[in-house]
Amino acid sequence: MAERYGTDRRRSQVNNRRTVQFNPDYYTEGNNVRVMHPKEWDEQSPKELSHAARRNREKHSHMNFAWVMFLSMAMAATGVVLILYLRLQSDITNRVKNISVLEAEYNSLKAENDDTESRIKGNVDLEAIKAKAMGELGMQYANSDQIVEYDSSDTDYVRQFKDIN
Repeated sequence: MAERYGTDRRRSQVNNRRTVQFNPDYYTEGNNVRVMHPKEWDEQSPKELSHAARRNREKHSHMNFAWVMFLSMAMAATGVVLILYLRLQSDITNRVKNISVLEAEYNSLKAENDDTESRIKGNVDLEAIKAKAMGELGMQYANSDQIVEYDSSDTDYVRQFKDIN
């Protein structure tokens, strides 16, 4: 096995089911420093570009007028769409506020209507109406021969198509 990996300065150590390679020639980040003084790196000047590469960069560094116009038009269209979207959002917000105001007004009117209805019902004296109808107007209760009973499957209401006599 030593012949397979070589017998130079590299060694392998098995630690927690993983293999860690140690090489004293490189710097390792972390809390274990393998080399106290890493090698100094020489700053090299950038490599000279070939004529074709330089020409290609110059060719692609300038934008075509048509491309600039296309991008300008796309940007203007995007701006118009954004403005229209913001106006639409503003309209929606205003309508929601208007709806909430109308709902509050509806609830207020409904509460006022319910109060008025209960006050009207409270002021009506049914016994006085009954006494006036029977005494002054001659109203009487129906006799048993005037009451007609019938069977109906529909219990909501009754329609009378002709007189019952």
